[in-house]
Amino acid sequence: MTKALLAAAIAVCLPMIGCESPGGQVSVLTGNTPLAGSTYAWAPVQSGSGDPRIDNDIMRERIRTAIDTNLAAKGYTQVDPSKAKLLVAYHVGLQNKTDYSASSMGGHPGMACGVRGCIGGYGWGMYGAPMDVDIRSINYTEGAVMLDLVDAASGKLAWRATSQKRVDQKDATQDGLNAIIADMVKTLPPGAPPAG
Repeated sequence: MTKALLAAAIAVCLPMIGCESPGGQVSVLTGNTPLAGSTYAWAPVQSGSGDPRIDNDIMRERIRTAIDTNLAAKGYTQVDPSKAKLLVAYHVGLQNKTDYSASSMGGHPGMACGVRGCIGGYGWGMYGAPMDVDIRSINYTEGAVMLDLVDAASGKLAWRATSQKRVDQKDATQDGLNAIIADMVKTLPPGAPPAG
């Protein structure tokens, strides 16, 4: 492969590295019940996860604000629960995980190669000194957000988006949550245009 071709291949691949969308891996599930309009209300609050990192008033308010903001941007209007065509609910989960990274150092010091093959030096034999392997554990938190829109009349799930990704402190900010929810509702059909 020529240097120019290799450089072009790297230039094409580099923008893809580290360009994970804010929502991470987003999947959308659409039910048979059509989205019944552009009005919504919050479903009754269910019991929390028990995880103090997300089960607190500050995080609940940030998540609800992010959802309200992004639904409004898509043309959905929050109304009294008795008048809502859709009920909105969300679920959040965090899980601590560990990955392992191995890298090798060392190699074959003192190895000499010639027409009759290679011989090792320094008394290590043909294959040289043993390699040092450095194994590191990488601790991280994986987060998942599930956003449900339920048809209020039938109680059937009409639309669900799920986001799964490695999370850090910036994902817990209002801007971080807004970006995650915006990524999740990209494929949500628009609500009715505002009257006027």
